[in-house]
Amino acid sequence: MFRALLFAVLSLLLCLSAFTPLEAQGPKGQCGGSYYIEEDGGARDVWTFSADGTFFGTTSTQPLIGFSDQQGHWQRQGQGGEGVLLTFVFNDDNTLLTVGRVEIEFQADDIRCNRISGSLSVRTFEDGEDPLDPSTDTGDPIAEDTFVGRRIRAGS
Repeated sequence: MFRALLFAVLSLLLCLSAFTPLEAQGPKGQCGGSYYIEEDGGARDVWTFSADGTFFGTTSTQPLIGFSDQQGHWQRQGQGGEGVLLTFVFNDDNTLLTVGRVEIEFQADDIRCNRISGSLSVRTFEDGEDPLDPSTDTGDPIAEDTFVGRRIRAGS
């Protein structure tokens, strides 16, 4: 009886583990989390990489320039990752001026992604240009920078 019960419990655990999402266990799960970013140009950011590929950002320059929080997508690439954030840039009267696109590449300092470093490039997309199709941008990047980031953890 005990043997049959043990076999049933082990079988159930094995079946349940087969339904665990692979992304949470895979490379994205290792870098998933929130980071305090220090850009070499002086800006400070908080970026969150979610296991499903969602990417969120906020930066200290938002009030100065007049733009929204950023949202986008990221994916694991080699020993780091790459991501894209979109943001809305506003005129002084709070009407939409343009859409910004931030492209980010980073490398992890260790397998757990406790520290990252990389570069970013910012472009703006005017009327007639599509921020989801970078080839439609007729201008040069408006900013480029490098950064380092540290994972944010409770109790530290």
